[in-house]
Amino acid sequence: MGTVSELKAGGNDGNSAAYANGVADGQMARAEGNSLTLYLQVGIDDYAKGFRAGFFGQMNLARGLEPR
Repeated sequence: MGTVSELKAGGNDGNSAAYANGVADGQMARAEGNSLTLYLQVGIDDYAKGFRAGFFGQMNLARGLEPR
């Protein structure tokens, strides 16, 4: 038997193009007053995650929680 090592998914060094597109589309949808489809509410791919972040304005919440 082999040892268990930490699994590191590829492409986690930064945000993907799909995530960035989702953020931009989410911000635009929020500004236009659109609602979320079921896919955008529960989707787990990068685009859906980015869309929710842009729609709900949650891109940099962790940065605001740093100790001072």
